[in-house]
Amino acid sequence: MSRGSYHPPPEQLALPFAVEPSSKRPREADPTNAAPPSQPAFTVSVGQSDASTTPSGPLRVSQIVPVYLEFCAAIDRAPHTLRTIDLDLALLARFLEDRPVQAVSLDDLRHFSLWLRAERHNDSRSLRRKVASVKAFFAYVKERGIRSDDPSEALIYPAAEPHLPEFLESGEVQRLVDATERLLWRALIVTLLETGLKRDEVLALHPSDVFLDPDQAEHSYLVVRAANQARRIRVRTLPLPLRARDVLSQYSSTVVGDRLFPISVRAVNLIVETSGERAGLHKRGPISPQMLRDTFAVQEVRRRLEAEAASLQQGVSDGALAVLQERHDREVCDLLGLATDGTNDPIARYRVLAAAGRHWPRDLGRS
Repeated sequence: MSRGSYHPPPEQLALPFAVEPSSKRPREADPTNAAPPSQPAFTVSVGQSDASTTPSGPLRVSQIVPVYLEFCAAIDRAPHTLRTIDLDLALLARFLEDRPVQAVSLDDLRHFSLWLRAERHNDSRSLRRKVASVKAFFAYVKERGIRSDDPSEALIYPAAEPHLPEFLESGEVQRLVDATERLLWRALIVTLLETGLKRDEVLALHPSDVFLDPDQAEHSYLVVRAANQARRIRVRTLPLPLRARDVLSQYSSTVVGDRLFPISVRAVNLIVETSGERAGLHKRGPISPQMLRDTFAVQEVRRRLEAEAASLQQGVSDGALAVLQERHDREVCDLLGLATDGTNDPIARYRVLAAAGRHWPRDLGRS
């Protein structure tokens, strides 16, 4: 059985955790290994009605860490792993000013990650390790009933080496649109380019999902409610830029039925690929709906890089810049319908591409 799949019995999980001084004798130092973690100043019994407090007040991060380290040792974590976890969590307690564990929020943990990157200049490998330590710690805190939720669940692992997709530059985008002769083809391609929708999301659009304001065009929008293949999506509302409003205004009057684009998956691929060939676009592979989605994402990130560069010119600090970058990344995730609680940063690859060929100050692309 692998170490990662080991599950100790309940009696082994019941480490010394009563809210009273521990009577456990300190371990003797092992000359072949590093010194074991310090002994906890308290214990919390399984089934305790309120495991989040002690007679002296709420439990703080530094009070729980020694007991968590004992748990890690009980499930056979290596000595060097225990040392690393201890250092990572000591840094967390320092950043949080050792506040009560119940008071720690997801924003606190996000700012901790940003602080590690901006102020301590941790690389991606070190950041990923520290995020893993934080996630494991708070999962343990929740499991033991010290708090009812896990604030680290939505904390993103920084991407190590993001895969870089292909995309179109502005001149290539215009050539692609100009290569569409039929109105349906143009409406489809412009919708993909201007909204960043997935192919299945476009095929699931109902005519009523598009709202075109005849009086105030800037108030026009598109609602993403479903996917063509009954997949889970993030429902969202997207603004329609001028080109998309104009094309969809012409096209929507020709639609009959309950589908905005009454075509098949194969037809979508064919329309995009054929238009790319007519436009004379040459990439590593054929022009695809995913490439148009990636093009939208890169354009959105570039807009935000310009705002970040302007903030730097105004003298914003590294910490404030990191907070701004995080907010921008969440905005792009919302536009693309991407979750921010995965194992990788979904926007990292777009930042690398958006920064390519431009001279952004202080490596705004975070490559």
